[in-house]
Amino acid sequence: MPQYLGNIFIYNNNRINQQLYHNGLKERGYFLFDTDNLHKFTLYHKEITPNVLLFDFDRSTPIDFIASLGRRYERSNIPLIVVSEAPKALIYHPAISHYLTHNQAKEQLLNILESYCTGNKHHHILYINLKPYEKPGFSQSVINKGYRIFEVHNTAAAKAYLEKNYPDIICINFLPALSKYQKLFSFPKIFYVENTQNIAEIEQFLK
Repeated sequence: MPQYLGNIFIYNNNRINQQLYHNGLKERGYFLFDTDNLHKFTLYHKEITPNVLLFDFDRSTPIDFIASLGRRYERSNIPLIVVSEAPKALIYHPAISHYLTHNQAKEQLLNILESYCTGNKHHHILYINLKPYEKPGFSQSVINKGYRIFEVHNTAAAKAYLEKNYPDIICINFLPALSKYQKLFSFPKIFYVENTQNIAEIEQFLK
């Protein structure tokens, strides 16, 4: 019997990935509540507190419906992951913590869930990217240099991550929020970066 790791709630109208979630996550010890009924999903969410809310949309899901999820859960402090092929700029909402394509989900989802549920992950950088609709130049440069990065798009997700993990540095790409985040997290190394720059300018702080 695998050790219990955490609660994952999935709204899933993309049945192609159903076995991926059930076989890959249940076997590791996650409790899954998986439904394609949004009303049932919302009711269950009120009864049991999940560690993560995951929404997997098939390609035929209307953009407006995906975008409405941000408004529905904008007061939630639980990390919200959207798996969709929809352009980020069209479904952007500050309540969404992670945007993944289906291919990215296969590569990154387990790391994201482990970070929120069990923690103790060693990422070099926690990247609070408040402009996820821009080209990911900074994130890509970090990966290209072999550093481990955990990218989130709002404060709630950053706080949930920092409760169980301790990165080497925190980077944020929205200058007006920098002083606010420095006070909020009381973290010794918080730096402002832009999505257009690369890791070279702050690499010295990782050594």
